[in-house]
Amino acid sequence: MINDEKIKQDWDIYWNSKASKGNNNRLYDKVASFYRKNIIKRILNYHIFKYIPKGSKVLHAGCGSGQVDEDIINYLKLTALDISPNAIRIYKQYNGEKAETVLASIFNLPFEDSSFDAIYNLGVMEHFTETEINLILIEFKRVLKDGGRLVILWPPEFGLSVFALDCIHFVLNKILRQSIKLHPDEISRIKSRKHAISFFEKSGFKVLNYYFGYMDFYTQCVIVAEK
Repeated sequence: MINDEKIKQDWDIYWNSKASKGNNNRLYDKVASFYRKNIIKRILNYHIFKYIPKGSKVLHAGCGSGQVDEDIINYLKLTALDISPNAIRIYKQYNGEKAETVLASIFNLPFEDSSFDAIYNLGVMEHFTETEINLILIEFKRVLKDGGRLVILWPPEFGLSVFALDCIHFVLNKILRQSIKLHPDEISRIKSRKHAISFFEKSGFKVLNYYFGYMDFYTQCVIVAEK
């Protein structure tokens, strides 16, 4: 059974730490912000602009800070959703009122069936179990129109950013013994192309494209799927 309240508390603590003046991970946050705005935004824009028509009604499901939405927000009719009030607050600091913001869980989206032309997210799916991921995708399918599309960015076990962060955590926690966690646990990273596609086919989606390559320096898998 999904405990939305526990998930909300955990993510609100995480996003509150990002806004806190006492945040001890400022350097990491600056590097992560640069990565999102200069690398991830580029690959996300490419796939959004290629697979989703301009003016479509689109849900950013698990929007976080929304730093990657700078260009998309002027291209789509965007609704940004997150379970964390602190995430929504930070999102508005970056993007103002250009997108409708909704405080809710991705397991229980507060929208009618067939409400959106597309849904996207990044930095979300890897934090859930395989059973939970299936429930999320089924809920996405419910609120998508027929022919609606998903664009999901999902880190693989073999990605360069995963390797770098694992090395940093090893040095900080095993060698320097500082007990620092730079991001929430990623318990379901992609293991292979077949592994990624299996999630979407199991939930009734048709996979249109799977990408892992140079565009983002081999850090994310991008899966485009259609209802």
